[in-house]
Amino acid sequence: MEEDFFDNELVDRFEEMLEKNEPVFFDSEEFDEIISFYLDIYDYEYALKALKIASQQYPANIDLKIRQLEYFVGTESLREASHLIDELKEICPNDTDFLVTLAGYWSLREMPHKAIDIYKQALKNHEEEDYICNCLGNEYLELKNFEGALYYFKLALTYNLDDDFALFSCVHCYDMMRRTQDCIDFLKKYIDINPYSEEAWFQLGFQHLNLRQYEKALQSFDYVVIINPKSIAGYTQKAFCYEQMNHWKNAIETYEESLGFDDTSAFSYFKIGQAYNHLEKPFLALKAFMKSVNEDPQFDKGWYEIACLYERRGYHEEALFSIEKALEIDSKDENYWKEYAYISVELGRFEESADAFEIVVELEPNHFYNWLALSEVLIALGEYPKAIDVLLQCLKNFNKAEIYYQLSNCYFLLKQPKKGEKYLEMALKLNASLQEDMQERYPVLKREMKKMTQKNLKH
Repeated sequence: MEEDFFDNELVDRFEEMLEKNEPVFFDSEEFDEIISFYLDIYDYEYALKALKIASQQYPANIDLKIRQLEYFVGTESLREASHLIDELKEICPNDTDFLVTLAGYWSLREMPHKAIDIYKQALKNHEEEDYICNCLGNEYLELKNFEGALYYFKLALTYNLDDDFALFSCVHCYDMMRRTQDCIDFLKKYIDINPYSEEAWFQLGFQHLNLRQYEKALQSFDYVVIINPKSIAGYTQKAFCYEQMNHWKNAIETYEESLGFDDTSAFSYFKIGQAYNHLEKPFLALKAFMKSVNEDPQFDKGWYEIACLYERRGYHEEALFSIEKALEIDSKDENYWKEYAYISVELGRFEESADAFEIVVELEPNHFYNWLALSEVLIALGEYPKAIDVLLQCLKNFNKAEIYYQLSNCYFLLKQPKKGEKYLEMALKLNASLQEDMQERYPVLKREMKKMTQKNLKH
């Protein structure tokens, strides 16, 4: 149907005329169709060319004047539109196209109430009812009047049962009013009348998902793929339902069914890999992730999962290669940098790890453990002054005992015992239960604690 719309013989003749710069005769109705075509696809450049030629040949034609008004409204030329409206009000005050365009003008002027009154006037002409009802629904949405919008979107469906825009808009209204069960009831009634509506079954599935009714959602998405066996969204949502029910084998089978549809193979293999991860089958997961990046080498999420699998299995060089590939594609993902930092630590590349954690802190500054990890690596590098700077900066946002223990450790290692004791006392006050863990991690604390205890006993 879309191909038929664009295959327009009149438009082809008109464009050939422009290209060859040779005059070709078009009557006023033909010009009206040509201009309408360009306005419908928002090609205002060619619409204007056709309007100029048409108005020279048929300066008094009312339909062409209305198309001129549509052009002015479409290009938001409100002053020019206003002058033409005054003229057309006298000539064709009740013409449907004029009224619809006039309503659009007032909508652009952000006067929805006036637009609504005019759309209602146009509706009385019993022409283009479904389109006008959708326009009315949109105006009520602008007013946040969801009941009013719902009424007109439903009315649009009475004129055109296959109007997916009106159907989706009804669902949107129910969503905005948080009336999920009412939406389900509405969709079921609609499906009773129009059982082969792919969009209705899809929306019904989503409503059941909102209520976490995964079995019912699954049934709806089943109908979607029955109606349209190539519905990528249908297969994806089916698989998602299986995932939510922990039916990982079923999810894998569903994703496998969708393989080969358009350009989604990389995503499907990726989801298959995640499912195998849940089934604790790392080899099959890795195989799927590898297929994912083979299908799309720019699929960074696939490279990330490969890196995680290699890292967990102890293949750190391979993990490093994979995470670097992910970072080449997306250098703003904090999870990729974290993985890069962890792998670098495993490989003894502490400087690279510290650089990575600095980036993580920049990308995700409100996460305490990012700061802690950065300071840990700096301490491992022996960069105690830099670690102290990081920890003091961290203290501005977090009052955590771990920070004080680390500060104490750094100051003791820098041979500044007074500051070391000060922060150790603060750490113990805040959370003494951490002291054993911290002593094991930082041996100097164990030694200094003994000294502090002996000093206290003497006093």
